[in-house]
Amino acid sequence: MIKKLYPNGKSKAFNVTYDDGVLQDIRFVELLNKYNLKGTFNLNSQLMESEFEWVHENGCVVKRLAKDKVLKLYEGHEIASHTLTHPYMDNLSEEEIMHELKTDKVNLEKLFGKEIKGFAAPFEYYSTLIDKCVKRCGFEYARIPEESRSFTPQSYYHKWRATVFHLDPDLDKFTNNFINTNEELALFQITGHSYDLDIENMWDKIENIFKEISADNDILPMTTINIIHYLKAMDNAEITDEYIKNNSNISLWYSIDGATLEIKPNDRVELLNR
Repeated sequence: MIKKLYPNGKSKAFNVTYDDGVLQDIRFVELLNKYNLKGTFNLNSQLMESEFEWVHENGCVVKRLAKDKVLKLYEGHEIASHTLTHPYMDNLSEEEIMHELKTDKVNLEKLFGKEIKGFAAPFEYYSTLIDKCVKRCGFEYARIPEESRSFTPQSYYHKWRATVFHLDPDLDKFTNNFINTNEELALFQITGHSYDLDIENMWDKIENIFKEISADNDILPMTTINIIHYLKAMDNAEITDEYIKNNSNISLWYSIDGATLEIKPNDRVELLNR
């Protein structure tokens, strides 16, 4: 029996993808680092420039982090675009959408000194036009504002859905089910905003979830782009009754009749002696 695995022979992967780049991210990233987990942080470069802020109805101040705060804070995690100014895009022209996406990508790449490969759509809207613009800008994936409510990895990366929003009442149930699942290449991805953890008094809850995930040695923390690169490589592998051929430039991992096997980049493993 052949079963696909994540790197280092892990059967499951975990990620958080959080939006806006706000002050509460400082405490949130400290929690991720404490439990050796990986986050994807989706930022609006122009709002970061102005340190845009607003006050929630419960009095909580939500403020964008300044540029001089983010480089050190997000070290070791993924940065993705969330548009330049976080607009409602349902009434924007193609030219305006391209400006929001492309300018934010360029700004973030200049600030962080690396290519920005992911995009997360703001608010509750995504369209065929936005999808077209995302691809034109060279983003490898787009996270849309919908839950998959599934541990099965998706195959269309430009309409990527996280598993569950962190305010979902079934969040604890999802966590427990993920820890106990035997699904192949199971993926659990939580999305939200760290300011919600203040507003809803959820810090203890999210830390307990991180603690449970971290304690499971069969779960691999990954960024969104690393997950997608790995899934693409898996999709391009050749699996027959006689061999497995890795056609990518990264190692792929499998369980073959219960034995864990790493297949090096562009290598082929014969299965005749199984």
